[in-house]
Amino acid sequence: MFDPWCCFACLICLGVPDWPENGLANKEWVIESIEWRLTKGPDACIDYTPAIDAWTLEWIANSDEVRVDVVTANWPVFEAEQRLQGTLIQILALEQLYGKEHNPEKCLKTLKKYAKKSGELWNDELKDIFIKNAELLK
Repeated sequence: MFDPWCCFACLICLGVPDWPENGLANKEWVIESIEWRLTKGPDACIDYTPAIDAWTLEWIANSDEVRVDVVTANWPVFEAEQRLQGTLIQILALEQLYGKEHNPEKCLKTLKKYAKKSGELWNDELKDIFIKNAELLK
């Protein structure tokens, strides 16, 4: 029997990266996975995203190539939504993995775009905090 919800779920998870070989993330897998997460948003493919986040953040934490330092005082957005910290770490790591110079405004814009994809996270308070955070970065 045809189940339209099943097809809808497949569209949400479309393009999900394969699991890393032997359960060990590598640079290429981390890049692909972070890009996929940023495209899909926080609510996408909830069966896969916790593992993807865990593997990418573990790889970042143990990497000799990437060093991410987040001073939470510079990111008031975390006052309203602490769950975005992992995503910011992923964005900052991706910036380094591509050899780009750190751009706080672009990072905040990417984080905002990601947060807006969630009906659960995005609200007027978070919108106002993003505006406040953008003003601090100028």
